[in-house]
Amino acid sequence: MDLKAYTLDELESYAGSPDYGSSGIIPVSPLRLHSYLHNPRAEKTDHVLFEMYHAGRLVAYRTLLPDEFFDRQDRAHRFAWFSGNYVDPGFRRMGISTRLFQLAEDHWEGRLMYTNYAPASRALYDRTDRFRVLAKRNGKRYYLRAASRELLSRKGIPGSLLHGADQLINQIHDKKLARFQSDPVHPFTVEVIDAPGRDLESLLAEKQAKSLFRRDRKVFEWILQYPWVTDQKHESIPYHFSYRASLFKNRLLMFSTPELPVAGFLWMVIHDKRLTVPYAISTGTETEHAMAVEIIRSMIHDDCAYTTLREHSLVSQMNRFRSWFLARRGMPQLIFVHDKIAGLVPADRIIYDGDGDVVFTG
Repeated sequence: MDLKAYTLDELESYAGSPDYGSSGIIPVSPLRLHSYLHNPRAEKTDHVLFEMYHAGRLVAYRTLLPDEFFDRQDRAHRFAWFSGNYVDPGFRRMGISTRLFQLAEDHWEGRLMYTNYAPASRALYDRTDRFRVLAKRNGKRYYLRAASRELLSRKGIPGSLLHGADQLINQIHDKKLARFQSDPVHPFTVEVIDAPGRDLESLLAEKQAKSLFRRDRKVFEWILQYPWVTDQKHESIPYHFSYRASLFKNRLLMFSTPELPVAGFLWMVIHDKRLTVPYAISTGTETEHAMAVEIIRSMIHDDCAYTTLREHSLVSQMNRFRSWFLARRGMPQLIFVHDKIAGLVPADRIIYDGDGDVVFTG
């Protein structure tokens, strides 16, 4: 078994070489590669990819996403998110994931975090006894439409049966949803924007000053410009994570009134049947109520089946519209931090749903 580690600079060269993908696997998709290379919080010497080879064939890899958090004295600290882990089925339960983890831990000197990983990866981190819960974020998943075909097709239930049930339920429920587009009224002007402009800078700076990761307008622009998923025609590639969708788009809204030109900023991501809200930044409860209305309207417009929210005040507002949903259920999120940096991380800072790498895929 041979281990290899790549810095961001080395990854760029490696991805352009004949060796890349020669084992029938590519560890970083072209979209993710472009994103990595333009990460404003990364340095060329950051290690972002670790690989394991057997007899010259790539059988496992781990990827990381460099980021920053801010301590109690508002000092920035660089760290990395665990962002992808794959082991060939024929090589599992051989300690390969552990060796890749140890390599990443050594190169990053323990400056690591992760969130809601796959059970196998979570078990690995638990065994190391080096991670602590940084935050438990209670959340809700709201089902606006039936989507059992997408959610239950792997349970062995025939897809045709699920599709028929979904159609029947949605035909009935859509008649009710048609009334929502005009029923809820709020006092805000809502503008669709391509990216956060300078008019939002003051609001973002004020609210992000209280957040743990403080993603600013520059970081937001990078995320928007370099997503990891596309709904454009794309040739199939031997990649084990999400990179293609039937529908994928960012939808950004700015809220205003005559008295308050910048009252809020809402960022939604639509990925096939789901809608996520990476960032909802507002000036108060009334704005959050309007945001809940616009989230539901967007779900109706783009035929989304469900959304998951964890920002407490936005969840409270969404619960006021619970009668419009078919069902709701709890969806907590855990964020873990390595012991090496746990003492530097303030416990009272805001964490947004889009913090980490989830914002790139929705």
